[in-house]
Amino acid sequence: MCKLKKWFGLFLAGMMLAGTLAGCSVDEKDAGAGEASTEAAEEKETKEDVTESTVKGDFKIGIAAREITNDYNRGCISAAQEQIEAAGGSVVIADAQADVQKHNENIENLINSGIDGLIVHLGDGEQLAPLMKKAADKGIPVVTNGIGLRVENTLTDINGDDPLMSTLAADALLASIGYTGDVYVVWVPGAPLLETRKRIFEAVAADYPDVKIHEVPAEHNPAKVQTQIEEILTANPEEGSIAGIFGTYDQLVSGAAEAIRRAGRGKEIKMVGIDGDVIGFQMLFQEDSPFIATVVQDANDIGKQSAEVLMQGLKGEVEASALSAKIPANCYVATRKNGVEAAELRWGEGFWETAGLAKEDVEKTFPKKDDVLVSYPSLP
Repeated sequence: MCKLKKWFGLFLAGMMLAGTLAGCSVDEKDAGAGEASTEAAEEKETKEDVTESTVKGDFKIGIAAREITNDYNRGCISAAQEQIEAAGGSVVIADAQADVQKHNENIENLINSGIDGLIVHLGDGEQLAPLMKKAADKGIPVVTNGIGLRVENTLTDINGDDPLMSTLAADALLASIGYTGDVYVVWVPGAPLLETRKRIFEAVAADYPDVKIHEVPAEHNPAKVQTQIEEILTANPEEGSIAGIFGTYDQLVSGAAEAIRRAGRGKEIKMVGIDGDVIGFQMLFQEDSPFIATVVQDANDIGKQSAEVLMQGLKGEVEASALSAKIPANCYVATRKNGVEAAELRWGEGFWETAGLAKEDVEKTFPKKDDVLVSYPSLP
């Protein structure tokens, strides 16, 4: 597994660099260039932020994403695009790159661009409400995913079952630390789904008086999270002073896992995440990593369902009154005891090449002891 350790370190460094660059503005990236005009920079930004189907369809669907930074985002969006194009439509995707104001502007621009339907990926329901009213006034059906609940004037919201996923992740972490010790919760303030995940974890942990929770407010930047956790490790050098870390999504805490591993405390500190991203499984299969579990959600199914419901709305086959206000996808817990099966269930047999891992090595190091138990939502 030595080769794996080296490869993972290089992969994480590259990923964190990419996350850092993604946070730069156009001006910052072009600083010092001198010759590049503001007009050229704006044109460059437009090309990076908006992409369209290469084929012309019988109808056009807009997809507005607050950000496209991890496997969850990409899965939701690419699956929706594939479903729409297979049905004869074309797609235009606007990526706000984690800028909330830009996200709202993108949505309004799409509404005014002559699209037939709209999918909104992530956002705050209260802020989105006036925009959804504008879409309704133009007769544009809207489906959201990753909001948490239906926004007025939309058909429904489709996402993983965040309260359930958070409870499963909380149970895994708390059991691993014996329901005692100091736990650090890493989340991004103001991100609705992450606020929910944090709140559910705190509610579950409240039943265990020997668990003390510490908040680690962060940004969508694994490199910065790594620095934050390095500072916490330095301030708490004694063994047992940190019991665990609750990560509100896998990629966010990938830097934290690296900080703990480098400090040689991967066996002592336990960490969990949510999403089942490729990097989540990579952390899971690293021997000296603190990462012990990820709750996997089917991002592809979220995207597929979003497209299917939207196209039904386009045809007048379904109305909001006939749908649940929230349609959750299935989920399951991946640990080192069922990780090989869980990885292939989420990503298929091609996972190993994508992740840069040798399946036989992982099976030898982490032999199967448990089955994957998939939780399906039950709606009345």
